Amino acid sequence: MRVLLLCYRGSPFCGGLGIYLYYLSRELARLGVEVDVLVGPPYPDPLDKWATVHPVENLNIWMVKTKKFGYDRLKRVFSFWNFIDYILTRFHIFPEMETFSMRAFFKIHKLLKERNYDLIHDINGLGWGLLFMKGFGIPVISTIHHPLTKDREADLMMDKDFWGLLTSVLFYPLTMQRIVINRLDRVITSSKEGIDELKRAFGLNKDKISVVYNGLDVESFRNTGEKREKQTILFVGNTEDHKKGIIFLLEALAELPEGIGLTIVDEGPPLKKNAAELIKKIGVEKRVKFTGKVDHKTLVSLYSRATVLVMSSLYEGFGLPAAEAMACETPVVVTRAGSLPEVVDSSCGILVEPGNARELREAIMAILKDGGSRDRMGRNGRKKAVENFSWPVAARNTLEVYRDVINKYRRAQ
Repeated sequence: MRVLLLCYRGSPFCGGLGIYLYYLSRELARLGVEVDVLVGPPYPDPLDKWATVHPVENLNIWMVKTKKFGYDRLKRVFSFWNFIDYILTRFHIFPEMETFSMRAFFKIHKLLKERNYDLIHDINGLGWGLLFMKGFGIPVISTIHHPLTKDREADLMMDKDFWGLLTSVLFYPLTMQRIVINRLDRVITSSKEGIDELKRAFGLNKDKISVVYNGLDVESFRNTGEKREKQTILFVGNTEDHKKGIIFLLEALAELPEGIGLTIVDEGPPLKKNAAELIKKIGVEKRVKFTGKVDHKTLVSLYSRATVLVMSSLYEGFGLPAAEAMACETPVVVTRAGSLPEVVDSSCGILVEPGNARELREAIMAILKDGGSRDRMGRNGRKKAVENFSWPVAARNTLEVYRDVINKYRRAQ
């Protein structure tokens, strides 16, 4: 079997898309699948040990002001799809998924002169190009960790002025995704809760959805044996993403004893201003530390040394940091948002209501005070992560979806 994976951002250090691409492609190859990858920037660490990689250009101009383009980028803007990117971003529309999918369509059209594919697997894109790919006579599926309706809802909660509300409405390509997703051969989501969410957001028939839990590299995510920092809360995530609910964690921190600190694994100012502004407003500047981007080894060390990991999310399609912390035997406090109750149970952490800073504070204090419970939760978390969230398990389950889709597609021809 030969499959083609599509991913508009490929680096495992830019977020969950790159991590998913890296490990899924590796484990599928170990199962004997021939894997090709079409991928946009930031490009991944080398995958060519197990996959054939085809880079797709993207100038990443959606966050860059025109005056900061530089000569080389400005010159390349005038190719067709780069120009479309440029025009749409000036109107505060996020075009990356749309234009990547169209670039990928034309790239695949050329590749099919030399290579054949049994299935095309899009990762969290749902761009218009997928509809054109259906014309190749190959089944097309997509993995959706959560619908963008959740991102927009979180932004609308935080944006108070008219311009903020307008840009939040314009930014997300929901109409495109609603049309595309209903024409695919199958959709994979990472939780049972995701089935209902996709039905609510896009009217998607449940019969077209398969659940495959995200994977985790349980061999590299394991406790390092370093001494625990007794009063350290860890947060891992994008603080600019309103769905992460960082404001509620900061409000909880303000009500905790002065000696308790918060380490945030994310860029701080000037690159990311949302959390920094909230920290100043709430008055906890001296108790919060940003690590910036960290490598894998450092991240595992941070998990292993933290007293507790907190996910204060308003929604999660899976909740990878919780699973990573569990694999490192670190207890967790998470909200009952999205799929988090499927990842965490009372044996390995404490669950609280989303948007409730008081409950967060009480749960954090309960774990900080009780060393015996911390150790027990840590051991249980490791066991659950290994048994349920390893990448070999995720790849085997994904391969079963591939076989089912291909067989049904061929029978229908």
